[in-house]
Amino acid sequence: MSSELDTDNSNIEKKSGGGGWLMTYADMMTLLFAFFVLLYSMSSPDPVKMSQIQDAMDEDSSLKTQSEVKKEFQEIIEEMGIESSTNIISDPRGVAIEMDGDICFGSGSTNIKNTLKSILNQASDKILVNEKDFRMVIVEGHTDSDKIPKKLQKFYPTNWELSAARASNVVNYLISKGVSSGRLQASGYADRWPSEATWYDVRSGKINDETIAKYNLTEKQKQKNRRIKIVFTNN
Repeated sequence: MSSELDTDNSNIEKKSGGGGWLMTYADMMTLLFAFFVLLYSMSSPDPVKMSQIQDAMDEDSSLKTQSEVKKEFQEIIEEMGIESSTNIISDPRGVAIEMDGDICFGSGSTNIKNTLKSILNQASDKILVNEKDFRMVIVEGHTDSDKIPKKLQKFYPTNWELSAARASNVVNYLISKGVSSGRLQASGYADRWPSEATWYDVRSGKINDETIAKYNLTEKQKQKNRRIKIVFTNN
């Protein structure tokens, strides 16, 4: 009886130890095949995806860098000979050009002067009109601290209304020259952002009535405060 059991057990062991290695080998070959398929797919890029990547690279190369924008503005100013009435500065938001109010608008007026129109015309052609460029362009109106003359108060009760109207007129003019309206923003700051104050001064709440008075002591300061500022943003 025991010999029969031993014989049966040995038979079972022989049968169970047969082809297990074949299964392991097959699994390994399957994994190797998948690995080589992956390598092949990586070495043969999708033409559509490559085309999309190339398009994106072409778009980026067509956009002017901040340094190029600054250089273009500088060339416009020098060609027009208005260096003393303009200032190109680096703003935390991008590159900005400040233009004295005297070359932009008449006293108490929102009608754009020809000098400003010429600047806007050239800026539109050389810098701003680009259907692939979605970066924002902010137009700011700034005034001095002098109150609006009574005869004009029915149109512009305070400097807030006057500065906002001037910025809006510049935006409308840029739209008429082909700049996308979706990229433009008009802001009026009245006398609350003197030319000598920084962006951080304004945002941190350091500008108050006392500092406004300090920045408007002389006619020269007031002249600098009356200005249009155009910011070509980083994004």
